[in-house]
Amino acid sequence: MLYLWMPEANGDWYWSRGEHWMQASSLEHLTQELQLDKGIETIVFFPSREVQLLQQSLSKSQYKQLGPTGIRYLLEEYIISSIDQMKVFSHFQSPDQVTVLGISQHAVTTMQHSLSLLPIKVVALLPDYLILPAPTTDQVVLANIHGRLLVRETEYQGNSIDDLALTLELLDHDKTILYSALSDEQFESLAATTTAESRQSFEYVFDANKRLKQHVFNVLPKQKDQDTKWSAYWKASAALFLLLLLAQFSYDALRWVKLKKLSDETSVMALDQYRSWFGESRSVNEDNLKEQFGKKLTQSQNANTQALQLISRVGPILMQQKITANRVVYDGTALNMDLVGHSSDTLQALVQQLNQQGFKAKLGNIQTQGESVVGVVNIQ
Repeated sequence: MLYLWMPEANGDWYWSRGEHWMQASSLEHLTQELQLDKGIETIVFFPSREVQLLQQSLSKSQYKQLGPTGIRYLLEEYIISSIDQMKVFSHFQSPDQVTVLGISQHAVTTMQHSLSLLPIKVVALLPDYLILPAPTTDQVVLANIHGRLLVRETEYQGNSIDDLALTLELLDHDKTILYSALSDEQFESLAATTTAESRQSFEYVFDANKRLKQHVFNVLPKQKDQDTKWSAYWKASAALFLLLLLAQFSYDALRWVKLKKLSDETSVMALDQYRSWFGESRSVNEDNLKEQFGKKLTQSQNANTQALQLISRVGPILMQQKITANRVVYDGTALNMDLVGHSSDTLQALVQQLNQQGFKAKLGNIQTQGESVVGVVNIQ
């Protein structure tokens, strides 16, 4: 088992295999040091200032009645951010002591990202006051470890210390303070607020306790929760993929049906249009339509392949505009067509579209024919 102590700000990292703490000046330095421990299970301690701790007196029945949801809102008035952005843990100690710990979900995620750069397997993420020995009910443990001052007031409560004098004023003065490796200035603050009988020196030794990975304040997201999260993610992704696939298939099927219908309609309209231009011919069908067009035009005194090309280009535009031709005459340079449309605007729109597509089209006389109009159009 490996033990890792994260720095505050840009400070030094410390690591241990269960004995004394060894120093690493940077994350890169630490990575090199841990190459031999690649993949090893690691308990990580992070700065306790990241957490908010609260102790309250609640009976066991009250604790159960509040439940996890109610317990988390006990912290609400002590934090600045929204309680919904916090991970909250609690522990009940008989007969009536409840300790609640809260930490920002963002802080946990940030620490996980930093630790993911190391060749280790993180199994626990704990506040660093837990590297101190647990005090008895009438003790408080205070220690300066590599320049970082920590206090542990109970088995489950502790913190990082910025202002020692203020911390000492808030401590229970009926308890004996066990202190270790304090600087001269720190000891003066301790001596100013305590008596010789209420303080006692001790030599700090790190207790490599493997059971810490099951600690109630292990803020590392449980693997089951992560698996559930990823399982739900993949299920949602698969469902979305199937939905998109079904939508694509449906779209393709509808498009195929639409194009097939349009193709059939075009074939019928082409045959009808041929017969309306050149008369009935029983041998004309979809397969030999082009051939028959060629024959008919060849038989014409003034027909040539240019006429066939012109008709093949103009025909789809007429069908798109739903305009039919009563008469088609090719004079060698242009098509003259008597076109039947719904209105004169329809014929004018057709001429405009033909001109936009590179033809030279002119609209001649327009006559009314029932509810339709017939116009002479010259196309080159």
